[in-house]
This record gives sequence, structure tokens and C-alpha cells, in this order.
Amino acid sequence: MNMTGGWTEPEFEAIFREYYPRMAAVTRRVLRCDSEAEEVCAEVFLRLYRSGPGVAAGGLVGGWLYRTATRASIDAIRANRRRGLEEPFEDVNFVPGEDRGDGPLSRLLRGERIARVRAVLARLKTEKAQILLLRYSGLSYREIAEAMQIRANSVGAMLARAEAEFSMRYERQEGRGRKTPQLRPAKEGQ
Repeated sequence: MNMTGGWTEPEFEAIFREYYPRMAAVTRRVLRCDSEAEEVCAEVFLRLYRSGPGVAAGGLVGGWLYRTATRASIDAIRANRRRGLEEPFEDVNFVPGEDRGDGPLSRLLRGERIARVRAVLARLKTEKAQILLLRYSGLSYREIAEAMQIRANSVGAMLARAEAEFSMRYERQEGRGRKTPQLRPAKEGQ
């Protein structure tokens, strides 16, 4: 830390190099738009820089970044909905990894389903949307607890409540004839 209480260039650069790829992956997964995800990441790291090293007290900078990035992504989804953009304009080069090799119809149908999922996430309370986003971005229960500043033994119950509310809202949105999409964590394990 420098004498003014802010970050030194090497400190901040080390954190940026370590965490930027993870934050970009989380925001891209939520927003599905490279330019919007990069904009959110830039804002998150700017907030970190302005907040100073006190945010990293106790080595919790990763949790702060995850919490801030997911909240900012949720805010971006909500802002798009308020402006009447259910789905942000996609970057021409953005192709989700699971879509590689799929035909245009498969990508279109998957994109529509993702838009419906995002619409439901935007209507959930921030904490519920955030815990779902963190878990399905691959974080363990311990990492989620750190990011959300909650007890690790509370994560399972909070996640179950968030999943139940998501399912109820999704089924209501889709009508009773459709099932909620199967949610799968990006990585298994707690």
C-alpha cells in the first residue's frame, strides 16, 4: 500500500490479473454480451480501485469482487428491462461455448430460453438472484458464503429457497405446460 492509503500499481495489477478472467466469465455468463460484460467488469474494478485496499482486509477481495460483479450484472439486466431491452444487443462474435457446432435454429431457441431465464432472475430479490448466479457460475458453498458474507452452513438453505422461487416464477411465466429448465452448477462439489 502506498502512503496515501490507496493501491500501489503492483498490488492492483496483481489482483486484476488474478481475478479479471473469473469476473469476466461470471458477467459474460449472466449478460451474454461481451461488450456489456466487459463494461460491468471495468466498473467493478474501478470501484475496487476507488475503495482502496481496505476492501481486501482479511484476504476477502475475491468475495468482494464476486459480490459486486454479480450485483452489477443483475442491475444491468434490470436496466435493460426498464429500457425495454429484454436481451441486450449481442456482439457479433459472441458464441457461448455450448453452442459451438449447433445450427442457427438451436442457437435461436437456446437464446430465447436464456432470455426467459434472465427475465425471471431480474424479478427475484437481489440476494436470491445473486446466490443462484454464484452457484451456477461454479462457486462452491464456501466461496458463495465468502462472496455474500454469510455463514457457509446457510448457503444450502438459501440456495434451495432461491431455486424454489425461481422455479415457481419460471413456471408461472411459461404457463403450467412447461417445466423449469434443469439448473446445473458449472462445477460439482461444495
